[in-house]
Amino acid sequence: MIHQQRLVVSNHYHARDDDQKRIKDTKKKKLMAVFRRSKKRSSMEDFNDDDDFKQQKQSDSVLDDILDIKKRKQIDRRDVVNASFVALSVPLLRDVFHDLGFYSGPDDFFAEVPFGVPGEDDVETAVFAGGCFWCVEETFEAEEREKKVLATTSGYAGGFVSNPKYLDVGRGKTGHREVVRVLFDRRKISYRELLFSYFRQIDPTRDDGMFLDSGEQYTSAIYVNSDEQKREAIEAIENMDRLNIFVDEYGTRKQILTKVIDLRDLDMNAQFFPAEIYHQDYFEKNKARYKLYRFMSGRDPFSQGTWENRFDKKVGGKENAFLAIFPQPNRND
Repeated sequence: MIHQQRLVVSNHYHARDDDQKRIKDTKKKKLMAVFRRSKKRSSMEDFNDDDDFKQQKQSDSVLDDILDIKKRKQIDRRDVVNASFVALSVPLLRDVFHDLGFYSGPDDFFAEVPFGVPGEDDVETAVFAGGCFWCVEETFEAEEREKKVLATTSGYAGGFVSNPKYLDVGRGKTGHREVVRVLFDRRKISYRELLFSYFRQIDPTRDDGMFLDSGEQYTSAIYVNSDEQKREAIEAIENMDRLNIFVDEYGTRKQILTKVIDLRDLDMNAQFFPAEIYHQDYFEKNKARYKLYRFMSGRDPFSQGTWENRFDKKVGGKENAFLAIFPQPNRND
């Protein structure tokens, strides 16, 4: 009997717990339903509000414009890159085919050689070989703008045939070097200053070429035409060797191998011959190919590393570097 009463009471409490749980679940569901309806109504009210709706629409429009602009920029950049590639490659390919001799034109005639005014004793010529004559000609561009140098002419010297052509010289068939003839006014610039500019743009320690170009036709040489030029060129080389200006990666001195050649001792075939018109002022007329070639050659990093970053700093500047190579005579002597 007692057992049955306990069972009835136990069942009564379990039933009451179940009812309370159902009530809580029902209240919870009702509250969630109310919350969802209020949230939905609030969201609808926000979007039905004219000002907010307009602002949202404007924001979407601005976003679309930004995306369109970005897309257009991407297209524009791609078009610019493609156009630039074509603009660079077409002239480069044309020049390469021209150099290989596949076609020729009026610019393949030999250039005229400028001379000084008759009776002008202060006008002289200097001839320098320093690898690619496009680069050597640009070396004296600043002096030419200042009217210190009257004219520069790319050409060939030191060979055994007359009127050599670029293609033959480049293949080493004529014995010539690529050179630049400099017509200058001694009253405005000295031969020593020209030598100084020349050596700052070459690697005179090589006897197998110059930077990117290989072969004797691209080696360095100074073609002199007077005793004074010969003396000053030899003096410059001896002093630079003594000052250890050109060194290897370990700081060991590298000997200067630049030849000093007297044009007066050479026959007519070895004298200066002008290059084709096509090669004159090449650094100005064909800037794209020239800049690419010069960048690939490594000429500028070599020059900067040898002079500006090392020797100029060592002696206290470019002017002192010149004085170290070309000491001024003592006035008391």
